Amino acid sequence: MVPRGRALFWQGEQQEQTIKVLRGVVRTVRLLENGNRQVLAFYWPGDIVPAHVLSRLFTAETVTPCHIVRHNLINGAYTRDGSADTDQMLEEMLSLLLMMCQKNSISRIASFLLSIRRHLPDDPKRLDCFQLLLPRADIADHVGTSLETVCRTLAEFKARKLIELPTRKTIRFLNIDGLSRIAEN
Repeated sequence: MVPRGRALFWQGEQQEQTIKVLRGVVRTVRLLENGNRQVLAFYWPGDIVPAHVLSRLFTAETVTPCHIVRHNLINGAYTRDGSADTDQMLEEMLSLLLMMCQKNSISRIASFLLSIRRHLPDDPKRLDCFQLLLPRADIADHVGTSLETVCRTLAEFKARKLIELPTRKTIRFLNIDGLSRIAEN
């Protein structure tokens, strides 16, 4: 078990292992020269953080306590076909780039919530609620906006009865169609 907030590998390091997430959430982060960061992707249970030339461009960190399995590379090659994992990462980064170029911050947040919904575990204490595993700062750094904008937008979604936030770490989706309409703008 890897505790929350630990780096699995650092930007600039040669990564010699793929990492399969069995439980928890891992994020990949690009640390920028000005001290800021861009969250590139999130990896959920069943996902694989690939080891390839691109891994030198980001840091992989645990968002929650994680159970992971590492797969070694043999002579610089995958122990199995890793092209699908690389494709997943490139697809996520391309989607992020397009989303940031074509949408305002409110629609980016709505899109993001809809995209992570299928990954969120049920909240065992509340009916029809999910555990919101990601800190609001990670959401902000992923969609390219400020923490304040994320908090304000979630409050607006709550006021419009699109979502409910029973606790800081819990979300209930009340109006998927309404969120989808916002995400399309």
